[in-house]
Amino acid sequence: MKRICVAVSILFALGALPAQAQDKEADQRGLVWDDRPSIVFGEDISVDLIGRALLEWRKFDPAIGQDLFHLRTMRIGFKGELTRHFDWEIEREITNEDTIQFGDWKDVYLKWTTFDALRIKGGRFKVPFGLEQNTGIGNLDFAYRALGSTALTPGRDRGVMVFGDLGRVNYEVGVFDDDGDIAESNEPQFVAGGDDLESVGPSFAARLTGDLFRLLPVGRLQSANVGVAYTQSQVPEGLNSLRGEGLWGDDFFGRVYVKGRRQRFGAQFDWTPGPVGVRAEWMQSREQRQQQSNRNEDLSDFIGTAWYVAGTWFVTGENKDDNINARRPLFSGGMGAIELAIRYEELGFDSASKTGTALTNPRADNQVPNSDKALTFGVNWTTTKWSRIVVNAIREDFEDETRAPESPTTSYWSGLVRLNIVF
Repeated sequence: MKRICVAVSILFALGALPAQAQDKEADQRGLVWDDRPSIVFGEDISVDLIGRALLEWRKFDPAIGQDLFHLRTMRIGFKGELTRHFDWEIEREITNEDTIQFGDWKDVYLKWTTFDALRIKGGRFKVPFGLEQNTGIGNLDFAYRALGSTALTPGRDRGVMVFGDLGRVNYEVGVFDDDGDIAESNEPQFVAGGDDLESVGPSFAARLTGDLFRLLPVGRLQSANVGVAYTQSQVPEGLNSLRGEGLWGDDFFGRVYVKGRRQRFGAQFDWTPGPVGVRAEWMQSREQRQQQSNRNEDLSDFIGTAWYVAGTWFVTGENKDDNINARRPLFSGGMGAIELAIRYEELGFDSASKTGTALTNPRADNQVPNSDKALTFGVNWTTTKWSRIVVNAIREDFEDETRAPESPTTSYWSGLVRLNIVF
């Protein structure tokens, strides 16, 4: 724990550096400081040090999680430019259960950026599905992503993606090795001795976004960004479905037996007029269950559905954008930027068939539905461009009391305070 405190202290010291630190310029060489430490070799060749640390305190009522003060995550990496044609990034987790040690690789990719309309990205990175899932942790409005963003989206995977900006429309189309690390699951009972586990995938993903309201006479709503997304993959036989997990890791809907095609459908809305932000998403997964009944017959599709609506307001007047900078940073004589936030969300699972008796058996055609609804109140205090304190109060309500974390209690409160250091 002592090593963690030292590491976090160093990062906090970086966060406290004055916001007006000298920017790097095109003619500079060597070690310079812009938003982060950088080594500049030339006008279009540079290496930037990137990192993040999340130090968090939690409290629960009733106790469905562990009250603790711990290092939520710490990452370190590098990114940069290789001439004006290529960008790259390498990032890795360096914490494991509150100890400093190398963990999972996060983003590891090379990106060709010569043309705005046609770019190519290859390596390990996030699949283009989910607005919030593809928002960096330093730009999230809440401490944790919404339930659907952590259950129904693919997350990161190895693949190749073509993307670009066509004016009012942006597109992303990719092919990936599996179906993302969030959906990762293999059931060994269906593998003969000595054989390898069959993976989900390969998968296909596509997303279209744009400021399409600019074509309509809708006033300030013209600046809203909307989008749709889709993924498809093949899922091997077994307990390989997606599953319902509450905010603190409790399963409220376990995996069921699936085999066949998995599809995801998504829609997103993002509007940031001045200091106010409105964001919403809807997503649904459908997984086939071919020959998964006790009689080797097909079962109806297993369905997961999620949505959320969130609103934010900078009471200190800053514009809501992707890179919030306090007008008067805390360590430069000001108070920083203060933002209020609220989000309501739901994640639920059931089956396409509603015929006959509903059961919780993983081979039942008619599954007993269950859902988790959550209301989150938040206050974000951005002290500098690198540091932020996030305070969240969360109310969770589970539909089925028999599958709630502490049955028969279905409603829970939790609170957290987090220090974000991102550079």
